[in-house]
Amino acid sequence: MVMDNGSIIIVFDGYCVLCDNFVKWIAKKDKYHKIHFTTFESDYIKKNYSEIKLKNSVVVINSKKNFFKKSEAVILCLKAIDYNRTLITALDILPRTILDIGYSLVAFFRYKIFGKKKICSLPNTIISERMLN
Repeated sequence: MVMDNGSIIIVFDGYCVLCDNFVKWIAKKDKYHKIHFTTFESDYIKKNYSEIKLKNSVVVINSKKNFFKKSEAVILCLKAIDYNRTLITALDILPRTILDIGYSLVAFFRYKIFGKKKICSLPNTIISERMLN
């Protein structure tokens, strides 16, 4: 896949209910279809980005093949869909270490709070055309 400027790939935990819902929400808000999705378990990641080992974080890959993780990845997702600028500005102002601590706490407890799928399910029709397998 060739990525255009402004395109990003969101790599997520396909077994995580919270992650799955986040991806579906981002896909609905992505009016320009510049965001693609894949899971850590996908052949696409194993083949093209085998160095990604971090499974307790959403990872965003931009068109320059730079990796972003944790809170920075979430902020990039929000920017990509032109979400609430006030919120994005507030998140940009806060120290990344504080945001990452909050992110890590949610990531650590995500299965207990939101549950875990038994299988990595196929994407719904909203994101199936933008899924990288």
